[in-house]
Amino acid sequence: MIVGIDVGSHKICTLIGEALPGGETRVIGIGHAPSAGIRHGEVVHVEDAAGAIAASIERAERQAGRDVHRARVGISGLHLAGANNEAFVPCGRRPRVIVREDVDRALEAAGTVPIGEDRSVLHVVPRHFVVDSGVPVDSPLEMEGCRLEAAVHIVTAGHAPLANLKRCLALAEVEPMRLAMSTLAAADAVLTDDERELGVVLLDLGDSVTGLACYSGGALSHTSVLPVGGRHMTNDLGVVLQTPLAEAERIKMTYGHVLPELEQEDVEIEIVPFGEDQRRTVSRRYVSEVLAARADEIATLVAEELDRAGMVSRFPAGVVLVGGGTDLTGMPERIGARLGTPARIGRPQHVVGLSDATKGPGYAGAVGLLRWKGGDPRDIASPFGSTHKSNGSMGKMLDWARAAFLPHSNGRA
Repeated sequence: MIVGIDVGSHKICTLIGEALPGGETRVIGIGHAPSAGIRHGEVVHVEDAAGAIAASIERAERQAGRDVHRARVGISGLHLAGANNEAFVPCGRRPRVIVREDVDRALEAAGTVPIGEDRSVLHVVPRHFVVDSGVPVDSPLEMEGCRLEAAVHIVTAGHAPLANLKRCLALAEVEPMRLAMSTLAAADAVLTDDERELGVVLLDLGDSVTGLACYSGGALSHTSVLPVGGRHMTNDLGVVLQTPLAEAERIKMTYGHVLPELEQEDVEIEIVPFGEDQRRTVSRRYVSEVLAARADEIATLVAEELDRAGMVSRFPAGVVLVGGGTDLTGMPERIGARLGTPARIGRPQHVVGLSDATKGPGYAGAVGLLRWKGGDPRDIASPFGSTHKSNGSMGKMLDWARAAFLPHSNGRA
């Protein structure tokens, strides 16, 4: 049995699954609950958040007929940050065959970075290796050389947000066997090998934040979290229409889209404003213009982040959108047009047993947690995320890598 709990700012989703022959995963239990006590991906009220997590787990348990004690947990939030690092180690004065111990040393050197006392390493994802001055390779085992270089992508998280979440999980009586960035889990569920190889950007449009993950040459090259999400669209409607947020959300989900130029007629929508007993009307085109303006802002923030990361022209496979914010009609078309690239909705692959309602992009993170393996994406982080100072924790990372990332060699390691 495999359990994934995706802790978002809008909903907490628990999936219970089991591995099938051929690499597929069967979902046997689904549970979700509103994200009480969680704001912008971080816990703001421990008891409320713990209760929401417990409610989500209980509903999944009831459907699966199984008890949950351990789970892989997906997290988001502005406290997450990513960076690339490289390091090399000597293998000898004369060329010799590279063995696993050499790879371990190179990964340890690349994964050891100076971070603040208030941060922890969440992921160390190998990108490629270089033997001597050769071309980048996926695995250097059995190659000959004097020097081995490792390039990795490191995701760090705020220590306090992680500690608060772990406290909530303890109160919900579930042990986190793995903490993972939800955006990377979603990428694992929806991206194809060709997209990763050519270059692709995954946008995880959440309720309060948008996660960003860039892949090129088959490897993770950049991650970031942007301070905008679907909730901001609801807030925009609440402000301009002077209506309660619940009414603004209803209008957004019932009538909203981000392609006002396609409105053929000036359709009128009834709304319930603040402090008025009588309903009034507003044009659907005006609603779509408000939503489109926020979608354009998201695209602008993404473009600026890609420019800062030097990734602007490195994603010919386009943009893949996941998360609850993609439910709004026209989002792929709008984002793709503003970024000047193809865009599509990402739906979970290689999973069965999901109801039609949960096969959409909003469940990509939870499905990715079920399918998460140490080598896919090629992550060697320890189960709870370690700090850069702990040699013992780095040893656990390397043990993870031996089984998950590196292929078996002919008895040399």
